[in-house]
Amino acid sequence: MNKRFEELLAQAQTGRGTDTLSEAELLEFNEYLAARGFGVSRMEVFRAEGGTVSPNHGYEVSPQPFPGDDEHWMHHLDPARSAAYVRRQVQYAREDGALFDYKVWAEQP
Repeated sequence: MNKRFEELLAQAQTGRGTDTLSEAELLEFNEYLAARGFGVSRMEVFRAEGGTVSPNHGYEVSPQPFPGDDEHWMHHLDPARSAAYVRRQVQYAREDGALFDYKVWAEQP
């Protein structure tokens, strides 16, 4: 998996972002990033089925904060905090009944 994650890390630092990731691969890659001092700077729902948040923007990590997300920028400055935020977003989508794939972009603070 390290070769795959090395490739994903290189992709995550480009304007295109990563290949499409399943939830399981996203969660593993998220931990890989944090362990190397990277945080997720942007995360998009690439494809989603189910859920009640249409069109599922509530599951992403966006460059701009959602209303009420007063600590948004802190997630961009701390890889451990970024990893925890990504895990919360995935859990939020699970609780809403959504099935999804992701694209991510990453950077070192």
